Amino acid sequence: MVFIVLLSFLIFSISLAQTEFYNPAPSWVKKGLVVVYSIEGGSATGTGTPKSSGIYGKGYLINVVLELENQIPYGLKIFLSSSGYSTFFDSKLGDLSLVSFYLNAKEINKAIQKKESPPNCQLNGKPGKIFMRCNQKGLSSKYIVNYDTKSGLIKDMVLSQTSVNGNITQIKANYIKHYYVNLPLVKDFPISAFESHTYTIYTFTPMGKMPSGKLNIRYIGKSGKILNYEEVGQGFPLPSKKVGLLLAGPHYIHPAWLLEKTLLNISEAEFEITRDGKGERGGILINYRWRGIDILQQEFDIKTGLLLYQYYPSLGGFALTIELQE
Repeated sequence: MVFIVLLSFLIFSISLAQTEFYNPAPSWVKKGLVVVYSIEGGSATGTGTPKSSGIYGKGYLINVVLELENQIPYGLKIFLSSSGYSTFFDSKLGDLSLVSFYLNAKEINKAIQKKESPPNCQLNGKPGKIFMRCNQKGLSSKYIVNYDTKSGLIKDMVLSQTSVNGNITQIKANYIKHYYVNLPLVKDFPISAFESHTYTIYTFTPMGKMPSGKLNIRYIGKSGKILNYEEVGQGFPLPSKKVGLLLAGPHYIHPAWLLEKTLLNISEAEFEITRDGKGERGGILINYRWRGIDILQQEFDIKTGLLLYQYYPSLGGFALTIELQE
């Protein structure tokens, strides 16, 4: 998946503040690494009023390392939840705010022994298990993380957050398995990676197809093995900074990967990304399937890898498409 999909999925923005707690990544974090967790959690809004509401879901979290730059992993992070789905390629995987799969064991163990805490946070615990409470920008966040003291692999974690208006979100993740997969060996970025493009966003309701906004992706430049983009959404709020990798970016997948019949198959989560023939625009169709159900479909230009179209099936009576405009 290239664009972020946020369909009522259970995750929130909290940060350890000190990146040395998880980067550089340990030596076992390499290209092709897959780490799978089971997840469950929920959120409640307006908990301070009688009209509170909430959502709850269970599913999986999958991390796939596609690139490392200065031993910082980037790649595919997939949330599969009964309350919605979220997948995106250009994720920095070493970040607890997005539920990471490792810590820098040496640094975190040192901080515990010296009783050092990140700014605006209080760190407690012992090597192998940490408790941390942070207050940043009006948010109160709590972490409970169990990890291997040698490898840094996170075994399980509970993350919770309370906002100033009483909204509460909590997610629990439990380690299932990790292994390595073979990825296409490519040396150069596809030509589309260095281009800027605009997409139109449409929603489908019982009233028909309606334009809902635009998405502009502008190429800024290259930093080592990472490409940088500015992304501006009109009608849909989206992060402003994105990155591109050799195999995938915010608006492309490398043609070498598109030629694979199965781009990814995670049997533990009953999830797969497959190539399923040609689309209406003459490109290659890529389907994202969970438990036998298509949750996302995309079409790419086979020569350049450029995203031409993407479709989210109906959720709650609505469907969403993103179509290339220029």
